[in-house]
Amino acid sequence: MTLEVQTTTIGEILETLGGEVKTGPFGTVLKASEYTNSGVPVISVGEIGHGEFRIHGRTPYVDKSVTDRLPEFVLRENDIVFARKGSVERTALVGQTQVGWFLGSDGIRLRLPKSISARFVRYWISSSETRDWLLQNSTGSTMASLNQATIKRLPIVLPCLRVQTEVASILGALDDKIELNRRMSATLEEMARALYRSWFVDFDPVHARAAGLSPAHMTPTTAALFPDSFGPDGLPKGWENAEIGQDLLILDSKRVPLSKHQRQKRQGSVPYYGATSIMDHVDEYIFDDVLLLVGEDGSVVKPDGKPFTQYIWGKSWVNNHAHVLKGKKFSVEQLKCFFETVSIAEFITGAVQLKLNQGNMKKIPWVKAADTVHYAFDELIKPWHTKIRLLEDETANLAALRDALLPRLMSGDLRIREAAQQVEGVV
Repeated sequence: MTLEVQTTTIGEILETLGGEVKTGPFGTVLKASEYTNSGVPVISVGEIGHGEFRIHGRTPYVDKSVTDRLPEFVLRENDIVFARKGSVERTALVGQTQVGWFLGSDGIRLRLPKSISARFVRYWISSSETRDWLLQNSTGSTMASLNQATIKRLPIVLPCLRVQTEVASILGALDDKIELNRRMSATLEEMARALYRSWFVDFDPVHARAAGLSPAHMTPTTAALFPDSFGPDGLPKGWENAEIGQDLLILDSKRVPLSKHQRQKRQGSVPYYGATSIMDHVDEYIFDDVLLLVGEDGSVVKPDGKPFTQYIWGKSWVNNHAHVLKGKKFSVEQLKCFFETVSIAEFITGAVQLKLNQGNMKKIPWVKAADTVHYAFDELIKPWHTKIRLLEDETANLAALRDALLPRLMSGDLRIREAAQQVEGVV
């Protein structure tokens, strides 16, 4: 049975029912000197993901005095925020956590009337067809750009408010599960990093043994692997400062860059990785393994000096903007912990185009313990990362189901009750 729907545009909704679309502050409205390192987060293209907001080390902030002076740019619950340039297909819905955050110059905010489900509209905008429409209708020859007029022309198919709410609730259950998985993965990753810092940066087990104590949360067998004193260099006795290159298996020679034109001819399901993220999907793979990618040029180093890393597994294609790494003796996961802990700032070259070349990467120092200590660390973190991969794979399947349900519901190919049953079976 086909749903009764209305084909309209965002602009027609705003004109007939109310609401507004607004671009973030430009020019002298918000001066560069008003940005701070703390306070209210400013949301621009770098903070907008596919359905979520991402606060990171480069996120700017403003003082509350700015939000008081410019209340029209303060975000409210159920605002939909678009990335104005670059990744124009990215959008996110403001929830209770983001209420009061500030719209940046590279963001556009859509505020719908209460008679329309903003959550439903956000799901519609996130569909592959609408994302493609945004990219095709964006302006700019070198960088895609959105404006308010384009957003107002955006077509949308609307059922009645009751159906909008039901559909949003069904898809929201999948998003809730995806968010739970994301938080679990983040917790496991932080556990691994904290353990790495404890063992190889702060030397907590060695300090404990030197004081005649048993290392916390450690079996006697594992504790016995650590020395009970420090050498004259300040390192645990028998450990050394080495270069990470001697323990890396570097697979850069297998990388193959593809131009955008080449990728368009080879569209498929295999992720195509760049320096910091998946850039596209292609029809073949180069690698089929658990790997660590470290940014080589372009986006190389974070504001805190740490490198951009990607932990990947399964079939993949990697271009020449990311180093492809495994460990010679130790796990990829241990390398991940190391690179997420170390500063690489002094090893970066290039004034305009930053680069971490292979030679400099090999020289990055790391603390080398006895192999048995590194092996013990690998055994501890192995099940955590196995769980991370399972969670991420499940998340990808949940996202695929979410994206497939909306067009089937709108076409009448799938009843709401049937969709709800499908979702109940996986969440």
